[in-house]
Amino acid sequence: MKRVIISVLLLLSMVVLGACTDDYNAAEDMYDHLEKSVELESSFQQSQSDLVKLEEEENELYDQMMEINMNELDKIQGMVDEALGLVEERRQLLEQEKESIDAAKEEFDQAEQYVEDLDEEPKKLANQMIEKMDSRFQSFNDLYKAYQKSLDLDAELYEMLKNQDLKKEELDQQVEEVNASYEKVKKAQKEFNTYTKEFNELKRKFYEASGLNVEYQED
Repeated sequence: MKRVIISVLLLLSMVVLGACTDDYNAAEDMYDHLEKSVELESSFQQSQSDLVKLEEEENELYDQMMEINMNELDKIQGMVDEALGLVEERRQLLEQEKESIDAAKEEFDQAEQYVEDLDEEPKKLANQMIEKMDSRFQSFNDLYKAYQKSLDLDAELYEMLKNQDLKKEELDQQVEEVNASYEKVKKAQKEFNTYTKEFNELKRKFYEASGLNVEYQED
């Protein structure tokens, strides 16, 4: 089975060092919500790290199970139960990621109230940034649904391996479905990463156009 190790890009954190003017700058109010949004995604990063470890562990188990002859399925029952446990752990981490992304998006949306107070160029960039974040959020939902489906198919596959009368044709068909589902996950992951990269660049340009002096905080 082809397995994909999920690895997604995160929002870039920036620290404001100062503004170029003493006048009121709506971008500074937006900054507070934008960077709070990044902070709320911090738990997403930890979930990602844990998810990758679980995927690697499960992949090793899967490879071991697939090396066992079809007429010796009784030898892998312990590994099957362990693999099913890893699927559920991954499912829990996926839900944690969803909660983190939802909270971050809710905080981000609060920045929109200041857009009308911006000068022309920063306003243009702010609207582009908001549109990009909406696309990013939707792409995560697509990734979330695709990954959920893959988890369901993984669990079905492992349950099948408990059946001593399992036919090779049935197993091959399920493996094909699992492979196809992870191709969809891979595609959704790539889209999400693209939107994240584009959003980070727009945010940098927005801060610059708004007269905010920022520095990057990269992990």
